[in-house]
Amino acid sequence: MTKTTTRHLSTTALARQMGKESKELFVLLANSGWIVKVDGRWQLTEKGKFEGGLYVNHPKFGDYIAWPEAIQGHPLLTLLPEAPLTATNLGHKFKLPARLVNLLLAERGWLSKAPRGWFVTPAGRALGGQQHESEHTGVPFVTWPETLLNEPRFTAVVAQIQGGGDHTPALDGHGVENRGERMIDNWLYVAGVVHARNYHIGSEPAPGANFYLPELGLCIEYWRADASAGELADKLQKQEIYRASGQAYLEIHEHELEQLDELLARALLRRGLAVY
Repeated sequence: MTKTTTRHLSTTALARQMGKESKELFVLLANSGWIVKVDGRWQLTEKGKFEGGLYVNHPKFGDYIAWPEAIQGHPLLTLLPEAPLTATNLGHKFKLPARLVNLLLAERGWLSKAPRGWFVTPAGRALGGQQHESEHTGVPFVTWPETLLNEPRFTAVVAQIQGGGDHTPALDGHGVENRGERMIDNWLYVAGVVHARNYHIGSEPAPGANFYLPELGLCIEYWRADASAGELADKLQKQEIYRASGQAYLEIHEHELEQLDELLARALLRRGLAVY
């Protein structure tokens, strides 16, 4: 007989997975008699234990309450209000990093950059964006209603940044040859990084760089896994030109696209350009 293992989530992780605010979930569980605060720490009641709550010990943080993942279907949790979603919450929904979510919202004109953090614009406020300030750092941030998840202008730009929209140009109008080039171009655009397409380095006739970043003097080349013999020949020719001329260049391979945000942000930071 096969033994099944039930996955348990902390209250905060459960709220995050549901796209809800953890504070709201704690309040709901407390008001419903599932948990109670004793000496500043949350404790399970008999009701909470009956509903599947248990204690998990973490070597660093000690004991905390965890809930079976399936509890998301419990009728009580449907009483949670529509959560104001942070960029992190939205990122979990679309499998994007929070930084990139904020950049996409800014590209739509709904956010503006602060020296640290973000401000909601009038257009963003019209969509339900709410301005907040971190209790600990004072850094401004914005939360959004769940209706944003189905906002066509937002879902369209998310699809673009994920490489969708075959045979369509990038967000900035640049023509691209494939999904990888579209993702790179869109990332550079929403990050505010000036870039050129098919940029020729030097005076010798040769294929142009996929991307050129003039502020950093950096070329970017994208390598498709199923590149044709002609494409590979062009890539190798450009490699020789870059090396012979001392031209800085970065190569991105198809299998690295899932980590594109982290890869590009780190590469640019090493060259003195921070993207946040």
